[in-house]
Amino acid sequence: MSPAATVIMTPENRFGSSVVSSLTPSHTNMMSEPNGAGSTVDTDLNTAWAQIVESVTNRGRNGESQVITVDLSEGESVQDFSTRLRMLLLFMNRDSGSVSVTVSPSFRSDTYPAMLALVKGFHSSGATEYWRPDGPRSIRMGNAKHLFVSVDMPVADHSPLPDTLIEIVAAHRVNSGWYDQRVSPRVSSIGMTTVMFGVPNSPGSEYANSIFKRERTKNLLGRPVGIHFSRQLNWSATTAV
Repeated sequence: MSPAATVIMTPENRFGSSVVSSLTPSHTNMMSEPNGAGSTVDTDLNTAWAQIVESVTNRGRNGESQVITVDLSEGESVQDFSTRLRMLLLFMNRDSGSVSVTVSPSFRSDTYPAMLALVKGFHSSGATEYWRPDGPRSIRMGNAKHLFVSVDMPVADHSPLPDTLIEIVAAHRVNSGWYDQRVSPRVSSIGMTTVMFGVPNSPGSEYANSIFKRERTKNLLGRPVGIHFSRQLNWSATTAV
């Protein structure tokens, strides 16, 4: 098992210098709390945040795709984290253009709250005039676009293919077969960052057949383009068990 496949987050870690240097004050505003509190991303997820942003930022330089898996605790939500991430990516790519997508199991429980949080985030950050709806489940800022996909209620449209980021929320409840059939064929194979948030070792067949279990296992086994972030391990650990 390769240590390079696993990144252990420490509470003291902040944004890596390479990421900080690429963010302007306006970018920093995009990372504020959706409710206007102005705090940065959740402390425990700082390293994952930095890695995701750096991976997306560098996609045009090396052309490599990367799969990032993040362990969560049962009942833990990453909605605030994800809202800030979507806002930042839309703002950063508003001139150059990009297509990112969030995939989640349930429209009612996951997708609609995520869309509402993103809209509220833009309003509270003072970016009301810069975004607009673009289709039934997509938001556009300039040339950048973010799509929302629900497993239980897919939308048939002619949206452009994702080329920047695929975020899978509650990935332990997303069937790998469904993902391979409905999402993978529409995804760019060059320079794509895929991040999956899930609860490891969830009981039942749902987790056993999930995209999260499959991709998490590949990362832990040392996939060259994979990085795994674990909140379940001791902070001082250097390899996954």
